[in-house]
Amino acid sequence: MNTERPRPPAPHVRRARERLEHGPEALHLRAVEEALCDPTRLRIVQALGDEELTVGALAGVIGRKLPATSQHLRVLRELGVVTRRRRGNTVYYRLAEGPAAATVRAVLRTVTELAERSA
Repeated sequence: MNTERPRPPAPHVRRARERLEHGPEALHLRAVEEALCDPTRLRIVQALGDEELTVGALAGVIGRKLPATSQHLRVLRELGVVTRRRRGNTVYYRLAEGPAAATVRAVLRTVTELAERSA
C-alpha cells in the first residue's frame, strides 16, 4: 500500500489554475463563453451585428419562438453582451458597448476573416 502523500503541484501549475479560476479575466471569459458557445445565442449575436432589432424580428431571423428568444436575450443582457431599449410596447435589442460585447465582436470579426480567407 502506497502511503506517500501526493506532491503539491508545481508553482507554474498553481499559477495557471489560479488564473483560470480567479484571475481578473476569468469572469469575462465565462461571459464570452456563455454568449458564444450556445448556438442560439451565437446566432442572435450574429444577427444583431450593427443592427437594432425587436425580439419578434430576431425570433423570425433565427427561426425560434418568441419566448425562447426572449430568454436567450435575457442571458445575453445579464452577461453585458446586448442592451435593450423600450419604445412603447416594443423592445429593441442591439450589441452593447462593454468589454464582453467588444470581445464577442472581435471573435466574430476573426471568424469572418478566417471564413473569407478559406473561401
